[in-house]
Amino acid sequence: MQAAGVTDPTGDFDYPDITGLASESRNGYLYVEIDFAESLEGEDCAGAVFIDTDRDPKTGYNEGSGADYVYAFNVMSIIYSDPIVTATLNDDPVSEDTLFISGNQLYIEIPLRMLGNDDGDMDIFVASHMELVKALFFDRAPDYGVLNTETGKVSIPVKSGDLEGSFQDRSGDSEGSDITGIDTWVHDGVFELLLTYKNNVNSGGNFYGEDLNGWVFIDSDQNIATGFTNTEQAPPSFGVDYRLDYTIGSMLGTDASLVTENKDSELTKMGYTQTGGIPLGVPYNDAMFAVSKNQVFFRIPLEMLGSDDGKMSLVADSFTVDEALSGKMDRVPDFGEGALDTGTGRLNPLFAYTENPSELRDSSGDSTGFGYDGDDLTSVEIGYSGNIMLLTITYKELELDDGAITTVFFDTARDASNLPEYMLVYSLYNGKLDADIFGDVDGKYGVREAGHLISMKGNRMYLSIPLEFLKDEGNMDIYVETALVPSKSEIPLTEMGREWMAGEETKTGTGEIHINPDKFGRTIYDRAPDTGFISISKQGTVQTTRNQQVNPEANPEDPAQQFPAAGQDAVGLEGEAEGQNPESPGPGTLLSVLALFAGVFALNRKDA
Repeated sequence: MQAAGVTDPTGDFDYPDITGLASESRNGYLYVEIDFAESLEGEDCAGAVFIDTDRDPKTGYNEGSGADYVYAFNVMSIIYSDPIVTATLNDDPVSEDTLFISGNQLYIEIPLRMLGNDDGDMDIFVASHMELVKALFFDRAPDYGVLNTETGKVSIPVKSGDLEGSFQDRSGDSEGSDITGIDTWVHDGVFELLLTYKNNVNSGGNFYGEDLNGWVFIDSDQNIATGFTNTEQAPPSFGVDYRLDYTIGSMLGTDASLVTENKDSELTKMGYTQTGGIPLGVPYNDAMFAVSKNQVFFRIPLEMLGSDDGKMSLVADSFTVDEALSGKMDRVPDFGEGALDTGTGRLNPLFAYTENPSELRDSSGDSTGFGYDGDDLTSVEIGYSGNIMLLTITYKELELDDGAITTVFFDTARDASNLPEYMLVYSLYNGKLDADIFGDVDGKYGVREAGHLISMKGNRMYLSIPLEFLKDEGNMDIYVETALVPSKSEIPLTEMGREWMAGEETKTGTGEIHINPDKFGRTIYDRAPDTGFISISKQGTVQTTRNQQVNPEANPEDPAQQFPAAGQDAVGLEGEAEGQNPESPGPGTLLSVLALFAGVFALNRKDA
């Protein structure tokens, strides 16, 4: 072969150990020659040639590899017979005549017509292993970067500086999944991660409960505005763009995948982030996962992380099956301490107020949701961390149940209409927390998923909202309404004697949920503030436009002071309701319908 090639270190892989690679395009064919340390004749071997015909690492047949074509091969030796050779190109079978072996050399010939009639100027790299389906660890040539078939030179498609980070975690804060250290390196277009455990994890568990699981959360752009989830810390400070999932054990097996946004999904195109897992290893992509004694190693090409520069925020969770059932896990850094910065080797802390926050207190027990978790607001705290609005919404009680839907209204125009330009709706549904922002998205009214902007801790919800999502500088009017649940849902513990209005019809029995107040002036929601809104500025000044209308002599914990008892005179109650402030407690019909629609829309999306 005439084209120049590259050498590969001998002894960096057991078998088959690549020692050299050469490639060129001529006479309508791509020729690839791979040299090995030992003879391949009479032996099994497998591998793949990754071919980037457009020389663009952002495109490719398999996400993250940059390769437009992947030629995968497998050679199985048979005693006293010719070996069985199989080959595929982008998973489609091709002739075994495209490959042949002579001693310690393997030759591949691929017609350029099968490569989109390419002109022959392309980038390639090869991988070798002995696995039947895929290999989580393999030999690669060149070790980093790609070889150009025209010049024979090696280049690194995604440039990055050399970065190094290290973090030590205390030993003994977990049992079977105790991580004691994290080391990271960024070099030659790859991100390398080494997790060190206190105990040997290579053999996995002796039974199902000891099998090990792990998640590595990666905020690749260090920007809360992007991502599909967060690290569940309060307040949300890291928009997780990628998550490494791995398992080690006799029952779960040893495997790893990269979870990220599925950009081709129709839901993603509509504004809702749908994720998908990308299995690591050849022939899928150029990512490695290896386990040795008490250490777990990853090598991920930066193009799989969005052609990142390697500066990212990282959090690792690890747990055994038994620990997961009991809610225990080891987190590094510890919960609430932030994330490891791979660019500096230091910790990136959680968001903190750059101005003193202001808090609006709401009466406890003034909800008309009849005891639903998440229907009784007690306070709203608002402040800023730079250009990130931080909200902490506190409830009397809050659990992961079905029914709690809360809407935050943002009047950024602050005009005479008092109509909000944006709504953030979040819900607890089947134990899952999710959020969506409705308003201006790219110049038209639409929806933006915001689940990564919210986390739950105890009876509080923490929100971190980039001002770019609200297209505002930070001066706006805000109010919060909660428990706007789907119409016709049954309210538990409702007394049989209570009456409910549905249009002109009066119904008795288990109550139905209504948006507008019933004849007793009741709805199924709480509002903070009770009337008006909260005016907030970036400078930290907050005031309520109307005072909270709370009777200081009333006991807010006593529901008898707020709702009529069973059998009580309805006429008197109707008169009492007519004398109430018309703005309290029910929301305006239009906004209520919008919030209800948004909530139901979000719930239906989850069921899809």
